[in-house]
Amino acid sequence: MPVFGEWEFTCDRQATVDAYARAEDGGSDTCSCNGCRNFRVVRDRVYPTEFVRLLGSLGIDPRKDGEVYHIARLAPGEHLYGGWFHFAVVEMGPAFKVWLCRKFAPELLSLKGLPLVQVEFQAEKVPWALAEAEPQ
Repeated sequence: MPVFGEWEFTCDRQATVDAYARAEDGGSDTCSCNGCRNFRVVRDRVYPTEFVRLLGSLGIDPRKDGEVYHIARLAPGEHLYGGWFHFAVVEMGPAFKVWLCRKFAPELLSLKGLPLVQVEFQAEKVPWALAEAEPQ
């Protein structure tokens, strides 16, 4: 079971491994902009060992990012980048899937200002229980 900080969670590791094996290149490998070309050269020096270990526990090939992007030059020779990888969604029950992503939806007021990760879910076959007409 992958561990990230104090979190333990499940993922479909084999589906993720299989998908990465089918991918020829990561996003930064297919882009010709100077930001991506630079990142390809320094990628192995950027990722901390713990991060590479986390990716491996999820079944992610660290050389096949979904996307990497240059944000800003911080100082001469120092730049800020962002990026992401993906792993297979977990089915936690019949027609119920869960995944983690960067926080982008509105949060509870009590969580404002905290560094957040978003737990997303998709529930299929949710019954309609109201006595009013269903939306079409």
